Amino acid sequence: MAEHLPALRARAVQMCRGVGDPDDVVQDALVRAFRARDQMKEPGRARGWLLTIVTNTFLDAVRRRRVRPGEVELAIDPPAPVASAEAPWERLDLDDVRAAVAALPDDVRDTYRMFALDGHDYAAIAQALGVPKATVGTRIMRARKRLRELLAIRLGGGA
Repeated sequence: MAEHLPALRARAVQMCRGVGDPDDVVQDALVRAFRARDQMKEPGRARGWLLTIVTNTFLDAVRRRRVRPGEVELAIDPPAPVASAEAPWERLDLDDVRAAVAALPDDVRDTYRMFALDGHDYAAIAQALGVPKATVGTRIMRARKRLRELLAIRLGGGA
């Protein structure tokens, strides 16, 4: 079946076009195919058989959404809560976060504050700072990366 995966995914992408996740459709189709593997009479025609299952899986999902548009189907049971020790970030307080933000370079810090603390979107920040919107995204990405490093150091985990 692995040799047919590119064709199956291509069919799913072609059919989904923003309506669903093609990888989910392929996965569900492969589960169906596995369950019905004894019904495949000619192994040489596996590709066509699998493509038909992908198509039917997509159509069934669309029909299900039409009937129950407000419901979300869970294919598996949610995992049971795991009793564990305190998560590392729970040891951080607001002062730790403020200190880490203050340690960021000026341009990155100002951009991050406008985004995370003031709630501005990329376009508003770009206009206020006179930079392209992509630059805002890059600065926020750099700020997040550096904050993770700084906070990891505060937790004793290194960078």
